[in-house]
Amino acid sequence: MTKHQVIHIISKCSKLYHKNLENYNIAFVYRDVNNFSDYMEVQFRSYNFLHFTGVTPRSGLSANDFYRRALNNKLSEHDFSFKNSHTTELKLQILDVIMNIDSKARMIGNYTGSNIELYTEKVTGTTTACLGLIQKDNYYIPNSVLKEDIRTLIPKPPGKIYAIFKKRTSSTLYTKLTYKRKGLCITKRCIPKNLLISIDPSLFEKEVHSQYP
Repeated sequence: MTKHQVIHIISKCSKLYHKNLENYNIAFVYRDVNNFSDYMEVQFRSYNFLHFTGVTPRSGLSANDFYRRALNNKLSEHDFSFKNSHTTELKLQILDVIMNIDSKARMIGNYTGSNIELYTEKVTGTTTACLGLIQKDNYYIPNSVLKEDIRTLIPKPPGKIYAIFKKRTSSTLYTKLTYKRKGLCITKRCIPKNLLISIDPSLFEKEVHSQYP
């Protein structure tokens, strides 16, 4: 993969990141290994984007500067180098999927992969693309992208995501429901208690029968 191709992919995906993830909090709600409802909140900032790309910015170019250059179509071949050309190519092959993780993630769990060079704590994603996460304060933040089947990276059975909520980082309440499992009604009974107070009441549906995800 040439640097010209890399710039094209990174610039395109930076715009998707700006639209879908930058300055948003995403709450992934899932059933854990004990079949209890749980959730994980992930916060996305502008400086996180660099971690997705697999490249190293030139000296003096911060993570925010790199992202802004990509977003404004000003990224040049002199602005970065490859950490590992093979790893970079793998990341970039699935980067557009990760830019839609707010609606595409289907599984979640603790990272138990065998890559000793990678430190991450949790992963969420699909059978083709995964996002690595580490905890910082009250939230998780993204720190890596993996072209892997998530089922090979987390303990079995995986946590199965049944709803995804989204809000601006500056907002108090989650105001968007970006994914729910087919056939599921989003009621207060199916949301973890600690998350209930953060969900806009307008997102809840009228309860019909006893329904659990």
